[in-house]
Amino acid sequence: MSEQTTDAEQPEARAIDAAEGGQGPSPLHFPRLRAWAATVPWRTVGALASIILFSIVLYVLHNLLEEVKLDDVKAAISATPWSRLGIALAATAASYVALTGYDWFGIIHIKRRDVGYPVAALASFTGYALSYTIGFQLLVAGAVRYRIYAGAGLGAAEVAAITAISAVTLWLGIFFTLALGLVTEAPDVARLDGLSPMINMALGFAVLAAIVGYVIWVGRRERAVTVEGYRLALPGAKSTGAQILIGLVDILGASFALWILLPPSAVIEFPTFAALFVVAMTLGMLSHAPGGAGVIEATVLLALPNLPADTVLASLLLWRVVYYLIPFTLALALLGGSELTRRKGYLARAGALLAAVMRPVAPIVLAAAVFLGGIVLLVSGALPAETDRLHILRKLVPLPFVEASHLLASVVGVVLLVVARGLLRRLDSAYRVAQLLLLAGLLFSLAKGFDFEEAIVLAVVLALLTINRRAFYRRASLWDQDLAPAWLAAVAIVLAGSIWLGFFAYRNVGYSNELWWDFAYRGDAPRFLRASLAAGVAALAIGLHALLHRHGRPKPTPPEPASRLISIVATSPRADANLAFLGDKRFLFSDAGDAFIMYQVQGRSWVAMGDPVGPPERTSELLWAFNELADQHGGWPVFYQASVQRLPTYLDLGLSLLKLGEEARVDLSLFTLEGKAGYEWRYVDRKATKDGLEITVVPAPDAVALYPELKAVSDSWMKTRKSGEKGFSLGFWSEDYLRHFDMVVVRHQGKIVGFANIWTSADKEESTVDLMRYAPDAPKGVMDALFVRLMLRAKAEGYRWFNLGMAPLSGLTEHPLGPTWNRVGAFLFRYGDNFYNFEGLRTYKSKFNPVWEPRYLACPGGWVLPQILIDITTLIGDAPTRHVPVPTDAPPLLPEESVA
Repeated sequence: MSEQTTDAEQPEARAIDAAEGGQGPSPLHFPRLRAWAATVPWRTVGALASIILFSIVLYVLHNLLEEVKLDDVKAAISATPWSRLGIALAATAASYVALTGYDWFGIIHIKRRDVGYPVAALASFTGYALSYTIGFQLLVAGAVRYRIYAGAGLGAAEVAAITAISAVTLWLGIFFTLALGLVTEAPDVARLDGLSPMINMALGFAVLAAIVGYVIWVGRRERAVTVEGYRLALPGAKSTGAQILIGLVDILGASFALWILLPPSAVIEFPTFAALFVVAMTLGMLSHAPGGAGVIEATVLLALPNLPADTVLASLLLWRVVYYLIPFTLALALLGGSELTRRKGYLARAGALLAAVMRPVAPIVLAAAVFLGGIVLLVSGALPAETDRLHILRKLVPLPFVEASHLLASVVGVVLLVVARGLLRRLDSAYRVAQLLLLAGLLFSLAKGFDFEEAIVLAVVLALLTINRRAFYRRASLWDQDLAPAWLAAVAIVLAGSIWLGFFAYRNVGYSNELWWDFAYRGDAPRFLRASLAAGVAALAIGLHALLHRHGRPKPTPPEPASRLISIVATSPRADANLAFLGDKRFLFSDAGDAFIMYQVQGRSWVAMGDPVGPPERTSELLWAFNELADQHGGWPVFYQASVQRLPTYLDLGLSLLKLGEEARVDLSLFTLEGKAGYEWRYVDRKATKDGLEITVVPAPDAVALYPELKAVSDSWMKTRKSGEKGFSLGFWSEDYLRHFDMVVVRHQGKIVGFANIWTSADKEESTVDLMRYAPDAPKGVMDALFVRLMLRAKAEGYRWFNLGMAPLSGLTEHPLGPTWNRVGAFLFRYGDNFYNFEGLRTYKSKFNPVWEPRYLACPGGWVLPQILIDITTLIGDAPTRHVPVPTDAPPLLPEESVA
């Protein structure tokens, strides 16, 4: 019998607080709050909040820069002394050195000094430099960090711990810097925020008090948090002081780099400006705009109203080059260099070497480059062309080609922003589309204004993309990918920013409807209007498509012919191989066609039911093939109810193991009704005869005529349950499925009151039942009697084992040093009767004196584990009503609950 165990997932969440020591109430203890929170699409809410914040920023910028001219900004940039740029570069270097301290502190804290500071510095600098510039800090910085740290021997949980410690260090530095500014420069800050000096000082002291309270809290005794099974101790008081110092140096370095670039007429003390900078940076992070673009500018301009807007804007643009663009370029070079050092033996083959160096980081680097390429095309389309180049262009390129190139270049820019997401997921379709778009963008850049600079950038990206063909291998549709709300928000923000930039550049051009139909070589403003409209339409179309196609998944496949499955299932020593006939699964066959893995796809989880079915020598081939198939589609390979015998291969695949429970198998050679050992079962058998129960086995062909009566029993049994039919790991009512099996039928006074279908395995290894149903008016103990008769029958026919199925969460260790999953599972097994009859089910099966064999979940660990558990729970839930391979939903209610 195959029984679902992942329904423990929900009670596990409820018991986390108790399992970790019970340090106060958790929101998980409040069902209504938890239910409400589960219904809120937080990712979408966050994306909408980012768009709203950025819209407000654009409105503020528009008002602040109403009188600013683009030529004045260029002049202010040219007038900036080189000495100030040098100081700004030094301050930037100090800030990034402090940033490397974030990771190094995290490595020291988790006691992995063996990794070394150079590795920490490389991971921190490249991760922050890339994510600061293109946004998506968690995604980009996390991917870069994991790539570098994994090469140094750190696991996903350790990388997550370093990331968490780094985040705490950053926010401690932010709050401490803000508090210092509010306390020491309260009068100056008051002129910026409009609050009284006393209120600002009170706010500063409140923040300082909160920080001091946190330091005292972590200093009294060890504090810890548990993230996805990994227990992370928080730094103590002294370590927290070091965190604050590191964060302070980082924030002060970044703010000083901008402060020194402000115009000489700026009369603002550095501590005051540092507090202002913290606010601007925080708002930029909340906006999810790449590099906080626009948000930081608006905040600084708004806070410095007495300075000429053109000179402040020039300072901000220079600061972005110094603090973002230069580190970004250096980070790309270091990332490539780190891969180069791993492959020193291949220097003779330059092209192959470059591809080998780039391949591990190609999805990250090229996705970032393509995303920036899209930004470049959109910004270029919003700005006027160079006059000198237009004079040459009009002699070589007809006007219709110039107009069309300008419009199409902006459309290409929008699509590149979306394609970058596909490159990050290694999609081969994204690779092909990106090649075509980059080539088109290159040609359009030349045709619309001889923009050689952006054409060269696009050409370099295209070349890097071409030599890294092997890095993009996943066969999935680009347009069916699940575009995250944050990504769609970033596309909207970039597009809105480019449109605003165009209106800023052409603010002196009076609007009229005739502009839309003005075609001329010097018609920059009309071209901008038309290109913006086309780009907006393209973005809207992509957004609507993404909303209507939220979850891309492999196309449904028709059921495998039973004739192909029968011969393979007949060779399996496991009776649960008969689940192949259920009709709700896909199949991956071995090259020889004599073995298969049965699986289904739920979300990104590719869930295989048990071990491969077929000759043992095909196991390794099939497991690796399944792993590759899931990876090609961007999925996670998951093996549900994996056996002990196959654990070494699952570990070779790089998967983590979670114990689901134990399976009960009765040794039929020891099962008897004789003597003292058989007293209880002898009583059950005699009582069944006394109660008038008639238990017979009906061959599969003859059982068809009984289906109407059996269906009536099944329906009445289902009405007493708290949920509907289940699937995937156990059978549901389906005549097509039941036709493959003999049926054991229980009659009482001539009326059918119970039944079950019988599974058997090859070489008479084991026998069991799957779909067990009985009528509400059946005599008590009908299932006990059915089990006893079937065991006696199987023993008489020479079977070795009778399988009673799994006892979920059984056999998990309760040791304080055991894995969190095991401790939580053991707690639920003992005290979770309100959720599921875990201990009662184990007790019932133990009456038969079975041999207990553990069953495991083999899957990727770390941050994806909770989603995998949810996917499995969803998959095993409500069974399909038709015999077709479609996904299913929610945990099953076991038939044995009635007798446990």
